[in-house]
Amino acid sequence: MRKIIILLFPFITTVPVLAQSYNAKVSKDSVGILTNRIEVLKASIKLYELKIKEADEEAEVEKLRLKLLDANNRSKESASRKNDQFKKETLDSKTFEKLSKVAKNDADDAQKANDKFTKQIARVEDIRTQIQGEERKLTYKKPQIFYDYK
Repeated sequence: MRKIIILLFPFITTVPVLAQSYNAKVSKDSVGILTNRIEVLKASIKLYELKIKEADEEAEVEKLRLKLLDANNRSKESASRKNDQFKKETLDSKTFEKLSKVAKNDADDAQKANDKFTKQIARVEDIRTQIQGEERKLTYKKPQIFYDYK
């Protein structure tokens, strides 16, 4: 039995130790293609986020438009009441001053509503120009993204 151990011992020590090695399965060209696809995806996400933001801002424009119409109607009504009071032969100074003050306040409210409305429209237009810029960037970044699962 000792002879067998001695014979096996030299055999065990002569076995070479294999080191770990890494073989790349992705070439440098395919890494570039994958990073390009990631950039296109990021740009698409940014474009869709801008479109969502544009839709929210357009909803706000619609709310402000309704407020502007209401403010304009109130301003017209108060101005016509003031004119009717002025045209009467009996001129009551207190009611005329009240009507003048109401008409002035309503006109100021209508002007503020108009200013808010125009600012909101400017915001929507700014977002639309950003969307156009992002769409142009996406047209330059070809190829289209196709997923092929095997």
